[in-house]
Amino acid sequence: MDSEAWWKQFKGKETPSTVHLDDSFFKMVPKGSKVLDFACGWGRMAFKLQEKGYDVVGFDINEDAVENARKASKKFNQIHKNRVSFDVANARDLPYTEGSFDACLIQAFMTALVDPEHREMVLNEASRVLKEDGILYLADFGQSWDNSLYRDRYLKDFSLTGEMGTFIVTEDGNPESPEIFRAHHYTRKELMELIEPRFAVEMFKETVFTTYHGNKTTGFVVIARKIDFLGMESF
Repeated sequence: MDSEAWWKQFKGKETPSTVHLDDSFFKMVPKGSKVLDFACGWGRMAFKLQEKGYDVVGFDINEDAVENARKASKKFNQIHKNRVSFDVANARDLPYTEGSFDACLIQAFMTALVDPEHREMVLNEASRVLKEDGILYLADFGQSWDNSLYRDRYLKDFSLTGEMGTFIVTEDGNPESPEIFRAHHYTRKELMELIEPRFAVEMFKETVFTTYHGNKTTGFVVIARKIDFLGMESF
């Protein structure tokens, strides 16, 4: 089962969400900004941002999760001045017009992109839908070579995945169990090489994240600003 098919199997609020938003987001993105939440699931982060004073559009390929989020939004849009809405969409081909958003939130999503071409497509789309001077907030899992669990999996699965840091995920976390999808943990260099052609990095922070199976791993939080086609900052 590939990562998209695996993600679509979750119902309602079952979609896993373990990574919390770093406080740096609120320092860099002014309240009232329009935020696009990539792979929003049932809307956990979108509703939090709405409560904090942001207008949010969330999207996901999981139709059931989006439907659940839409139902909840009816209540929250009555409570809060700021608005939230949800769409079914694919991050590689977004249905939004160019320059529609002040900020893009891509959190614990890039790990599911084991095809390098898809990573490029997603960040191209993020850049396209951002306004000039728009902010990219990206947080994802980093390679944890000091953790024997991950080190062994990186090395063992390399012959099958063909990319160091891409490994096989099983339902119960046991490496001997059947594969359900593959995930990728990034190096700092990998993320920088993906981000820098499109954005000027303003913050790169290393931290610790908890995975779907409860494991601790290196985490990276990046805040970057959209740059124009000439490679100069847009302001």
